[in-house]
Amino acid sequence: MQSINIKTYSDNQYHSADNQRLTNILFFSPNHISTVTFDPIAKQILEMKVFSGIHHNVLQLSYDELKSILPLMEELKVKYKERKVVISDKNCTLVPDALLNVVETESYYQLNHHLLPNSQVLYCKMHVQQTAVLFNVRNELVKLIRFNMPMVDVYHGSLLFIKAVEHQQFSEAANKLHLHIHPGYFELLNIDKQIRFYNTFDFESETEIVYFLLASAEQLQISHACDVVIYGNSPTLPSLQNLLTKYVRSVQFAIKPKNFTYPISFKEFAEYQFFTESAAILCE
Repeated sequence: MQSINIKTYSDNQYHSADNQRLTNILFFSPNHISTVTFDPIAKQILEMKVFSGIHHNVLQLSYDELKSILPLMEELKVKYKERKVVISDKNCTLVPDALLNVVETESYYQLNHHLLPNSQVLYCKMHVQQTAVLFNVRNELVKLIRFNMPMVDVYHGSLLFIKAVEHQQFSEAANKLHLHIHPGYFELLNIDKQIRFYNTFDFESETEIVYFLLASAEQLQISHACDVVIYGNSPTLPSLQNLLTKYVRSVQFAIKPKNFTYPISFKEFAEYQFFTESAAILCE
């Protein structure tokens, strides 16, 4: 059994007796698991739980190791009107959704990525930019999902991130690079009326982040007037902001998606943290 830290951010209007009319999304990320419960009609997030302190990459755990996370197994027993799963990692490829009808997903995925051992390639759409995503998931995690939630829809976090950024309706969007930091890798997005650039990069230092970001800005021909928006949970993001200000026109931290209601307890963490969880209502 793994010893897990659980942090709950709950609205005083939330009552578990209402779960039969609510939607719940279960997020699997490399260094934590989280769950978000919301009212889709009122567009109100009512509760978020974050399970952390897991000593290995969540997405690489065996089925038995996942089952040993008792708070997760208890959460899987709870019944909601609707439930979805979002997996966030670097192993993904965006494709035009029309192309899914004519390509073999595994072969297409392998044009850019190596397959993980004992894994399968999944795909999803999310009513955003006529884009789908292929993503690679170990069979152990798929087994946990299908044994406990047989009919659940499984999405990839890249599409939710893109949809949430688009939802913000940034001004001068063509000049903005959206930098989403994860443990050991980051997403980089440029979106105007369409997705102009999206990629994931491994990194070990802030200098590498700056290098890849500036190279991408040069490719997009916006290096002369590049604005960066930062997302992520890392405590080192303020120092990254200070470094980036030396090389780009402006750097700002993201804010939570607009037009939704959040628990007051969400003020306990920064606006740019748990961005995809805060956008859970857009997962459709």
